[in-house]
Formats: sequence, C-alpha cells, structure tokens
Amino acid sequence: MPRSSEPALRAQLIAVCRRLAALDLIGAGEGNVSCRLGRGRLLVTPSGVAKAALRPADLLVVSEAGEKLRGRGRPTSELPMHLAAYAARPDAEAVVHAHPITAVALTVAGAPPPDALLPEAAVVLGPLAVAPFATPGTGEVPASIASLLPSHDVLLLERHGALALGRTLGEAADRMEILERVARVAFHARLLGRCEPLPAPAVEKVLAAARKAGLGSR
Repeated sequence: MPRSSEPALRAQLIAVCRRLAALDLIGAGEGNVSCRLGRGRLLVTPSGVAKAALRPADLLVVSEAGEKLRGRGRPTSELPMHLAAYAARPDAEAVVHAHPITAVALTVAGAPPPDALLPEAAVVLGPLAVAPFATPGTGEVPASIASLLPSHDVLLLERHGALALGRTLGEAADRMEILERVARVAFHARLLGRCEPLPAPAVEKVLAAARKAGLGSR
C-alpha cells in the first residue's frame, strides 16, 4: 500500500487524535500517536498538549533514532515506546497509545485481557497480552513491551493504557476502539457472573473465515 503524502498523513493523524478524544479513549494531554513518513522519519504528536486541540502544523518530525528534525516543542514523552514498536515491527506504519478506561480497569483489577472473547476481537485485535507496569515516560516502558511486540498488534499496559499498531493510522485507531468495546463486554460479562473466551476451535474457524474474506490483522 503506497504511503500517503506528508500533508495527508498530518491530516489523518490529527483526525485520529480527535477521534480518540471524542470516544473518551484519551483526555486532556493523555495519549500519543505516530506514523512513518519514510526515509527513516516519523511524524509524532507533541508532549503535554491536549490531542483534541492539535493542528497539523503542531506535529513534529523525528528520526527513527529519536532525534527531532522539525517542529516546535518536544516530541511525546513516550517516543521511546513508539521507536521500540517500529524497530520490532517493520510492517507497522502507525502506533496509537491511549488510555481506554475499561481496558485499563481490567489491568488494575488484575483480570485477564479480553482475549478471543468475541469474533471481532480475534480478527481485528489478534492475541492480546498485558505488559507489566512500567514508569511512564521512561526506558522501563519499551523494555516492558520488547518481548511482546513481535507477536502482538495490541498490548495492554498495566495501569497505563494500551498500545495499538497498524498498517495505517485508521487501522491502529480501529484496534484501540475495538479493544475498549471488547473490554466493556468483558466487564459486563463478569458482572453477570461469567466471562469465558471462545474455544480454540471456534477461534480457528473465525480466523479461517476472515482470511477467506480477506480480513484479519496480519
């Protein structure tokens, strides 16, 4: 899939930020979003700014080594987490980090991730995992997710939110939205007394049907 132009990617990234805020997946200065620009460059959100208020010109360009190349202010404090994701996953074109309330609540409660709970979870999210708590904005965060990135498109970060990778900004945002919806189902199912994932044979049938239809995470 050809990569969009920089102006188009800036517009798409801002649209994702506003979508995350509108869905209550982030609040105030929470969350961060990035995408590849090509030639070893990334487009990232700035640090400490309400994402819903961002404009395309507010985004920064950084190198894959983390050096700021263009833009005002500082890149997101979670830039090392984004860099780790891109280094581990050459297929990832975009990364979304948000704070989905129900999904985070599951990690606070020590509940298992809502893995393969619904057909759309199996197809869109793939296998889920929970990274152990790491101090936000430090090198602990990329270290905590390093072993999980190669085999997961979506990660829950204990008490810190979630990370979604995608082949496009839209796909990464879709995964974050679906994660929170599935987490809500898990929450309500637990209130009703039972929350069990689909049996493995059922998951395989769902994935086979999705592949036949040209769907699926990878």
